[in-house]
Amino acid sequence: MKTVVLSAVLMGLAFQSNAQDMLFRAKLEVEEVPELVVTAVEEDFPDFSIVEYNAIPVEYVEGDVYINPNIDSNADYDTFQIVMKEKGKELTATYDRDGNLVKTTEHFKNVALPYAVSKSIAKEYPEWKFEKDSYDMVQLGNGKAKKRYRVILENHGKKIHVHTNAKGKILNHHKKA
Repeated sequence: MKTVVLSAVLMGLAFQSNAQDMLFRAKLEVEEVPELVVTAVEEDFPDFSIVEYNAIPVEYVEGDVYINPNIDSNADYDTFQIVMKEKGKELTATYDRDGNLVKTTEHFKNVALPYAVSKSIAKEYPEWKFEKDSYDMVQLGNGKAKKRYRVILENHGKKIHVHTNAKGKILNHHKKA
């Protein structure tokens, strides 16, 4: 009986996560995206190739964000997310209907770490070797940015993930399974 109940709960969670993904994002063809958004993307990121266009059912009301799951057509979307790639870089840009950049999220793999990050990790984990790293930056339209580095370290077959900010402060670490 416990197995049946546990299976039902896990299936429910799986369906719920799939439904949430569908609720918060709708894939679009370029023809369905407002011309102002397409033009802005081409001007802002000329060297990137577009992977996909998505519409996001959110509304901005007096600076607050609201999810609107009742949008009936593509013409009603006010927020668009564009996923782009360029030479090992992945970037997601969010635009409003008028072509204004709201937010960007960058993800780069195996980048040169800033000196402060390398020094901090080497000091905290002296016997560990750098194996892989990635860089994530979220920048809002107002210019505020959060920069994070994720480094995988290796020592005698054991691996650990270390997360830092741009100044080298270790934010989190955990063993890799």
